[in-house]
Amino acid sequence: MAELYYGTDVFAVPEFQNRKVIDEIKMSMSAFDCMLPDDAGIYCSSDITTGKRFYYEVLKRYEVRSEDELREKLGAEELKRVQTDLIQANVARGIEFAEKLRERGLINVVTPGPYFAKGFDQQHYLYLWEWFIIKKIYEVRFNFDWEYSNGCTLEYAIAVRKGIPRFDHEGNRLELESAIERVEAAVEELRKNGFVIGKLEHNLELMQTIQR
Repeated sequence: MAELYYGTDVFAVPEFQNRKVIDEIKMSMSAFDCMLPDDAGIYCSSDITTGKRFYYEVLKRYEVRSEDELREKLGAEELKRVQTDLIQANVARGIEFAEKLRERGLINVVTPGPYFAKGFDQQHYLYLWEWFIIKKIYEVRFNFDWEYSNGCTLEYAIAVRKGIPRFDHEGNRLELESAIERVEAAVEELRKNGFVIGKLEHNLELMQTIQR
């Protein structure tokens, strides 16, 4: 199996030193094994916690540059409400994207948005779906505006490292050079607007490293 960005040994990753989380990740993968053969699924990558809506409809609305500043301004309770509204809207968008693919006759289409595990933070979800892509997926489809999302850009890099096809929302091949150009444009735009985008910049560097 290809080396995971968060490490091939889940027990060795600092973010996962929690027995309950480790057990739940393993249980989730065993459930997926019951339903889907290896390398048999189509993964729908769509923004959930970050993305264009997050920057321009959430951060801009509250006149802040990052999630940390948003937390400081709103407080924990109001931040949770805002994040819940954002996630629900994005999950619905991801489900719609997956349904359109199924309407085209594609099978074994997987959309991660509806999956919920109590106690998971974003890093846990990223690890789970990275493991899932490497084990279960033979191609990845990217929703519109994927290049603004921390999760989607990481999933693009994972798909490239696995060597599986990548397609945009219209079904066009999304080759590495074109994908990098899209993410570079998104990064430049967000920088000009003053947003803090460290994770997105990091994922762009991952993609550029693969290209070299």
